Amino acid sequence: MNQYKDLAPEIVRQRLVIEGTVSKPFTGEQMTSYCDQITHILKMTPVTSSMCNYDPDYGWCAYMHWKESGLHIYSWDDRNPPFFSIDIYTCRKFDENDPVNFTKDFFGENLIDITYHK
Repeated sequence: MNQYKDLAPEIVRQRLVIEGTVSKPFTGEQMTSYCDQITHILKMTPVTSSMCNYDPDYGWCAYMHWKESGLHIYSWDDRNPPFFSIDIYTCRKFDENDPVNFTKDFFGENLIDITYHK
């Protein structure tokens, strides 16, 4: 019985998870570019530059810190097809179609499949 209860209804919180499969892996360089570009698409205020890390056992991970919260990206390039998961969490509302459409355009023909949920 895990019932969600909004403990802070006065604080705006919005989350969107976008996941997909691609033909070629989502590289660290692409991740930082994605972070920088989506910051402008969502009109967020960057606090720091995007950061990216790699661990051979776990894959790529990127993070973007915004004044309005942040974004995480995880990528598994060792599976077939490569898979990514993007977690956007903000304290400011945004139209969920904006990051979904941007993600489709960003990957272009490299994108095999995409899904998203709140």
